[in-house]
Amino acid sequence: MASEVDPANIQGSIWPRLPRYYESFLFFKIKDLEEDRSYTRFKEDLRKLVESGKITTGSQCKDYLEQHGGVNEARERVDTQPEERVTFNAINITFSGKGTTKLVGPYDELKLRDLLHELTGSRVPATPGWHNNDNWRCDGMFIVAAQREDELEATIKDLKSYFRIADDHTVDSPEASAKITLTKHGNVRNADGKAQRREIPDEKNPSKKRLENLRGKEHLGYEDHISQPAIEGLDPQPKEGEPAAIAPGNVIFLNRRGDNTKSPAWATDGSYLAFREIEERVPEFNKFVKTQSEKMQNFNDGTGEKLAAYMIGRWKNGSPVALDTEDSVAQHPFANNFEFKQNYSSSKEIRCPIAAHIRKMRPRADLYISKDGGEVSAQTNYWNNTNVILRRSVTFGPELQPGEEEMDPAERPKRGIYFMCYQGDLRNGLNFLTSRWASNEVFAGKGKLQERPGQDPIVSQRNRPDHPEPVFGIFDGEQPKELQLGYLPWIDQRGGEYFFTPSMEALRGVFVDEVE
Repeated sequence: MASEVDPANIQGSIWPRLPRYYESFLFFKIKDLEEDRSYTRFKEDLRKLVESGKITTGSQCKDYLEQHGGVNEARERVDTQPEERVTFNAINITFSGKGTTKLVGPYDELKLRDLLHELTGSRVPATPGWHNNDNWRCDGMFIVAAQREDELEATIKDLKSYFRIADDHTVDSPEASAKITLTKHGNVRNADGKAQRREIPDEKNPSKKRLENLRGKEHLGYEDHISQPAIEGLDPQPKEGEPAAIAPGNVIFLNRRGDNTKSPAWATDGSYLAFREIEERVPEFNKFVKTQSEKMQNFNDGTGEKLAAYMIGRWKNGSPVALDTEDSVAQHPFANNFEFKQNYSSSKEIRCPIAAHIRKMRPRADLYISKDGGEVSAQTNYWNNTNVILRRSVTFGPELQPGEEEMDPAERPKRGIYFMCYQGDLRNGLNFLTSRWASNEVFAGKGKLQERPGQDPIVSQRNRPDHPEPVFGIFDGEQPKELQLGYLPWIDQRGGEYFFTPSMEALRGVFVDEVE
């Protein structure tokens, strides 16, 4: 199927993704250098950057990934040394609601929302780290990516020069048209090639060992970005048993087939970006699963890894527990051709817990809607659920070191993920997934197999002050159990913002339209 979305007109961070080992995020404010608040200086600098060809497009990323065997993100995850990587430097730009207002005008039609206001405006206490940090309040964010750290630094320096930002951006140059207010640096694990990697059984030959690849794993140890939605006309057709492709406007791009948001014409081929900094407290997670598993007959493996796999929904090698229920040397790494719906007669026969992270965030056949009242599957006889997002997260922080579990948590090195996702509608994207599914203790898809399956053990949040502490429902053999999760002491969401990522056409036009 020919694509109705031109990859040359979209920024590469949206699709297919930015090929990178290192990625930095520079939050900025547009400086008011003109008496009429026209922001002409910034628009002029932005125009020069766009005309230079240094805003990386989807077609450029696609070409690189095809040339270097990285098209299938879920499978191309072999650690490489820095000197083995082929140079690819990338710059993208995205704007908050405030930044969009400064450059384009009121953004009501775009449905952008201020993330801090959303949290502090509610009665629920915001997570520590959200308050009293004006640096998160920005007009936009530069996304800079590279294969090697020195190339990343050089690309950032080049980017700053277009806006006359000093190398030391803490020094506010009067000539600069933008001010960097906050910088976040991420990298895939083992980006420098120096991490200590453990030996693990080889899935193809369990009697042999191989070094674990860390690239693509988050710090809790699980593969990220496995089950991404396929976009019609852009991605390859899904294989048999995999979720069907979705119209581009149903998930990501504005004003394309499937989009009902009625956005302004200039927003076409743009997408909403949600950014959150999430600290992962690995010792707390490891302690929880080990302690809880010791109380469970079917999960007491001495490490807690089996219980952790059932909480996530996949083993650490990416194999779903729906296919490999018992074997920690799972045989289906990165598999996406499965359903959670099994031919069970009772909830005790469920292979993957309903509250498991991957099931809460993408319920698959749990929510397929039959076209004629009959059975549904991934490929036939259903209307697809479109509450999906494109994840573009990257890890930050050092590798876990021996002895950290004995340290005061406040003194440990911080690690986690910069969670990023794109969606065509903020209400039906990340917000819907976290509030209506992940944080809803009674959400169990259409089957109602458990009255109280519990909450997602990774991303659930308190929606109201009267909400009880989250629980995780799981069967230990024949016995139903509810694990008390507390307030997820292994996850701390520390800040973030919502953005709109415009198309290349919009960057050449409406975002700089006052520049002659």
